[in-house]
Amino acid sequence: MAKDDIDFSTDILVVDDDEQIRSFIRIILMKLGFASVETSSNGQDVINRMRLKNYGLIFLDINLPGVDGLSLLRLIHDKYPKTKVVMCSGDSTAKNVKEAMATGAVSFLAKPVLAKNLMNLFDKLGVNYKNLLAH
Repeated sequence: MAKDDIDFSTDILVVDDDEQIRSFIRIILMKLGFASVETSSNGQDVINRMRLKNYGLIFLDINLPGVDGLSLLRLIHDKYPKTKVVMCSGDSTAKNVKEAMATGAVSFLAKPVLAKNLMNLFDKLGVNYKNLLAH
């Protein structure tokens, strides 16, 4: 993945049915310097939003009401191939991780998602961010 793929102006969507998790990830992403971070709680809302906006990066929970995260990942990967998807789950079994990566996710984050995990992810993907640990 090229460094230019994701930058501070990239539209990011955080999808999780738990409001506290959505809010926490959004706050951390904004502190890391990303200006456009939206949240969603379910798959149908994501489908509706993607018709209106090109998100460069989506953090997607596997266990969602209605359309599950892996089905949504398949749809995003097919219809919006330029959108990068990072799957997130408290159930980070080898099967879930393997299926998410095989379906097109660029990475997998185990919950609870911590600020250092997001920074490690961006390091791995070659994405610039404001380092929260730098003095």
